[in-house]
Amino acid sequence: MQEVAVFDIKAEIKKNLRKDPQSVAAALQKHVPDSDKLRAANEKLDQIQQFLQEQSDKDNQRKSLSREIGPAKRNNLDCQELITQVSELSTQIKAIEAKRNIAIEEIEALVASGSTITQKAKLSPCHFIGTSVPAIASENDLSVAVEDNTKDWQEFVDSCEHATVYHDARWHALIQRNFAHLTYAIVCRSKGGTVEGVLPLTHMSSRIFGSFSISVPYFNYGGPLATSLAAEEKLMQFAAELSENVGCSHMEIRETSLRENWPSSQKKVSMVLTLPDNDATLDNQLGSKLRAQVKRAGSHNMNTVTGSSELLNDFYEVYSRNMRDLGTPAYGKSFFADILTTFSKESFITVVRKEGKPMAAGFLIGFNDKLEIPWASSVRKHNHLGANMLLYRTILTEAIARGFEFFDFGRSTKDANTYRFKKQWGAQEYPLSWHYWTSNNELPEINPDNPKYKLVIAVWKRIPVIITRIIGPLIARNLP
Repeated sequence: MQEVAVFDIKAEIKKNLRKDPQSVAAALQKHVPDSDKLRAANEKLDQIQQFLQEQSDKDNQRKSLSREIGPAKRNNLDCQELITQVSELSTQIKAIEAKRNIAIEEIEALVASGSTITQKAKLSPCHFIGTSVPAIASENDLSVAVEDNTKDWQEFVDSCEHATVYHDARWHALIQRNFAHLTYAIVCRSKGGTVEGVLPLTHMSSRIFGSFSISVPYFNYGGPLATSLAAEEKLMQFAAELSENVGCSHMEIRETSLRENWPSSQKKVSMVLTLPDNDATLDNQLGSKLRAQVKRAGSHNMNTVTGSSELLNDFYEVYSRNMRDLGTPAYGKSFFADILTTFSKESFITVVRKEGKPMAAGFLIGFNDKLEIPWASSVRKHNHLGANMLLYRTILTEAIARGFEFFDFGRSTKDANTYRFKKQWGAQEYPLSWHYWTSNNELPEINPDNPKYKLVIAVWKRIPVIITRIIGPLIARNLP
């Protein structure tokens, strides 16, 4: 039998069949050399596509009927027939899912019988936010410099399993366009010129917060990405020296693995949920209490929609109002528009509406097997309607449909309200370690938890939203 590369057909189908079926067919052709078995596998693949379409159609029918139940009850109408139809559709959807899983197992069997497969190890939920690298290579064999070769940078990022979307080369120009900050693409190479590691670094300077460097601002991840501990350390040392040379008071590197010999802070955790293969399984995992909360939200005549730039105004209306209520300046709308354009395949928006008005909204960024929600907001005075619950449940359904294996709820302070909210969905915590170089041996506190910003936050909460949308982006650009 022919030895082939690592290949997980189940993961390939789950990730790409909806959005890029040709890539799945190409993967099968590569890994199933026997023509008869390949033909059989492709026939099964066609069946799975049909199952997915049937499931989507019936799920849309079920949602449509479910939305009729609430109004019928409020008008004292008999809705038993509607409830029966919804139940029957749920049974049919589960039956389709079972057929789909059987077809996938049959393809797996055909792949396994057609070649000798090196099975891909199941990755942990935190593999994308912190992966141990071997302590190989001597620092003497490595050189580091600031480069502008985005092609080499991007090829290296694409080759690293533990890369995040924030290592992508496109962020450098995006940050410069929207915030006018100077960004440095720090690259580590071997003696032969091979890229061994990269580290994005941004220099932020303002009268209010001073001069400092950070990797990457505005997000949770983006520390050194390298093939060895030696390369990581070389990148960190170079970044610290660069920060000192340009007059920074400190450097902040956002990671998940604790690094020796570097001052650090572990005040935040990432909350990550491992997603099941199908939505019905997720529904069972969430439990009856949470399902009841979502159902109650759906009874208030709210609907959800997922899209891109056409939903930006809805998103920004809710986001900017919520940020004002929190006492924090909001980023400008153009920043989000640029992300949607630059990362058109990776980003999208989900909005919950009631009578056409946005009640809650989330901005999503997907990368490899993880979907992350960097920004989510709801209209506080309507929180009792449960729009936030409906938002997250809709997004988790979308994450599974798009083939993601993990959902990142974002960072939280342990035991805070946001932490408990994310925990109820089944999310597990993963510590964040932010490492520092400082000029005065004192760790910085540029965050809302710092007591010296308490008065400023209180004042900001009282400013009209329309004013904060104008002056907020000028301040937010300098908040890391």
